[in-house]
Amino acid sequence: MKFVFFFPLTNANNGHKVSPPLSVLACAAPLMRDGIDVVVVDARIEPDYERMVLEAMADADLLGVSSMTGYQIADGLKVSAAVKAKFPDKPVVWGGYHPSLLAGQTVNDPNIDIVARGQGEVTCLELARWLKGEMALEDINGLTFKRDGEVVNNAERAVTDINEFPAMPYDLIDLEKYLEFNRRYHDDNRRAINYVSSFGCPHACGFCSNPEAYGRKWKGLAAERVVAEVTGLVERYNLERVYFDDNNFFASKRRVREMCKGFLASSTRFEWFATIRPTQVMAFSDEDLQLIRDSGCTKFMMGAESGDDSILELINKGSEASVVLEATRRCRDHNIQPSYVFIVGFPTETWEQMLVTLDFMKQLKEIYTDTRTTTLFFTPYPGTALTRLGSEKGFTLPRSLEDWAVYDARSVQTPWISRKQKIKVKQIADFYLPWAFPNQLAREKVGRSRFKPFYWFFTLACKSRVRLGFYGLPWEWKLARWLKLT
Repeated sequence: MKFVFFFPLTNANNGHKVSPPLSVLACAAPLMRDGIDVVVVDARIEPDYERMVLEAMADADLLGVSSMTGYQIADGLKVSAAVKAKFPDKPVVWGGYHPSLLAGQTVNDPNIDIVARGQGEVTCLELARWLKGEMALEDINGLTFKRDGEVVNNAERAVTDINEFPAMPYDLIDLEKYLEFNRRYHDDNRRAINYVSSFGCPHACGFCSNPEAYGRKWKGLAAERVVAEVTGLVERYNLERVYFDDNNFFASKRRVREMCKGFLASSTRFEWFATIRPTQVMAFSDEDLQLIRDSGCTKFMMGAESGDDSILELINKGSEASVVLEATRRCRDHNIQPSYVFIVGFPTETWEQMLVTLDFMKQLKEIYTDTRTTTLFFTPYPGTALTRLGSEKGFTLPRSLEDWAVYDARSVQTPWISRKQKIKVKQIADFYLPWAFPNQLAREKVGRSRFKPFYWFFTLACKSRVRLGFYGLPWEWKLARWLKLT
């Protein structure tokens, strides 16, 4: 038996950094353990990916497609249609966030036969049993499919402890292609890999679809397994950095301590990043934070979301802005760079509240210059509490899979924030604040640049702007864009 897994393009121009398709590798691992052949085709690194899928499907039994909301749907539909045209009797199965949340709408497409909702590892194994005639579709939990023109939704699949699954088969992909892509198009010479050590998140932030797609469950790999697998990958691929792609890496303090001690006891040295909540930073002792730093962690990626407490309450963040300030101080004291994500333009959020968040970002940089901030605009996605609120406030969601395929977070316009306000937010967040408070990476870049006098000029000008809080007539921003310095 043979399965083909396809990971579609995430955007039309393929302009983002790429990492291995971990969702697909996770599903492949138990299949391979059971002797099933698996082929993975990743459109982001394979220019002729449609031909590769069709050739692989010639002797395959099933096509699996992983998709998030947006352009991945469009690319996935294109390839699914090509497969169905050539192999009409071979099942096409979709999984991932978007199909899990809108399964009925997804399976109604004529080129999609089945949707696998939620965790997919066991579902894929049971689909193999179905293909062998050992199991009926109706008996496979987590499936949505068509039967005589009607949509059938089977019972939900319970979350399985990921310790029961084998290690992700990184050898199924050519890792060097990912490294080369990032080196060629993003000037990133670091040899880095993405790794997942846990599944799920127990929290229920209002903008996140994870609770509805997978439930508020959390399962972590045993610390000793993580240490063995990660150090093994570092040695095998000569890696310098590991990105932990967990939704909630620090959910268990005991597990974190054991992993960090394991990394330190190993002869392998590498840098690592992970996502953490500001409240979790505060829950660790100074000794714990130093252990984390000594083991190789140089950056915490955190969702701050807003600097306004009323907005944090709206989005069910479960903490206050003051916690983020304290977490930043602790990061500074332990030489761990905090990298925050902010979201503006929530339903009901006023311009004054957005300005509070922008000023809050300035406060963070004043505490620790190396603080990084990324600013996004709230985009309603399926399966979130804030999307439901947005619908009540006048936002109309796409009504078909084809409409979701052209749903782009960069161009979606919601009623509660204007285009003019978006431009002003990006000017302040992405130009004035970073230039006024250049972090270490920016300072090193300036030191190597032949345009060094221009950089110092912009830094001084932007510092004055930020100090005064005046951003009218943004001539520095226009000049920097003209000089292609930003």
